[in-house]
Amino acid sequence: MSEIMGDKIELRLKAPSRCRMLYEILLKGEVIGEIELDHIAWRSGEAELKIGISNPARQRQGYGTDAVSTLLEHAFVTMNLGRIYLRVHAANEIAVRCYEKAGFKKKGRLRRCIGEDMEEEILLMAICRDQFLQGKPSKAG
Repeated sequence: MSEIMGDKIELRLKAPSRCRMLYEILLKGEVIGEIELDHIAWRSGEAELKIGISNPARQRQGYGTDAVSTLLEHAFVTMNLGRIYLRVHAANEIAVRCYEKAGFKKKGRLRRCIGEDMEEEILLMAICRDQFLQGKPSKAG
């Protein structure tokens, strides 16, 4: 499948490979960002999610959340993956909220030095297929 429809956006496959699926995020035909599943481990059923909304005018409007939820649905239902994880800067509250709305839970924290006497905190977040599917409204009936 090369195109996946979300509620507000469309995902168009840009660069597929065995271990990485890169999609453009489209809004009415306009590319507003990219989202990908990287480091796909087929045996363990895991992958890392990465996303960027490149057009600042399209940020904070729910398009990222829609793109994440749409790709999760595809990853869990079509690709049969069992777990999706990500890393995000703890200070990026907008991104953290986006991931939480899509069902991700905080699993850990990393601190790394970025200079003398300076650290940044990275949150590790993940969601499993069962958690995601339990939170989705039933399409039956």
